[in-house]
Amino acid sequence: MSTIFYKVIFKGLIGDSSESYSLTFKNIIQEKLIHVPSQFFSSLKLLSQKQTNVINFQNIREVVKIGDSYTNYDFNYYIVVLYTSLSDGKKEGFLVGNLKKLGDILIGIWPFNQEDTSLSSKDFLKQLNLLTEGSKFKDISVIYS
Repeated sequence: MSTIFYKVIFKGLIGDSSESYSLTFKNIIQEKLIHVPSQFFSSLKLLSQKQTNVINFQNIREVVKIGDSYTNYDFNYYIVVLYTSLSDGKKEGFLVGNLKKLGDILIGIWPFNQEDTSLSSKDFLKQLNLLTEGSKFKDISVIYS
């Protein structure tokens, strides 16, 4: 697999010294795509109504793919999920892209310099369940395009 990154550019405040900010996600698209269940985002939205440390907002300006790719997916929209672990304070996140016939799939992780980027579908779904519980993580942000 060639090295591919997704640079997600967020809208900044008007008049700010930098009117845009970005995060870079490392591509983890594998032959077997990791699907994000449709109820995951609705569960986080419900959690945001109960807990102040979970927020949902729309702020993605654009996503730029950097690097050579042997697959050319055309995503309809992107969603970024960022969170902080309560156990060690580690900040992490992932990038989801939507494909018309396949739905939401995991396409990138942040920070992009993580050693091991092989992630099984089972491990990822376990992490999604922990996120929707809200008891193991804080500062959960769901950012839509």
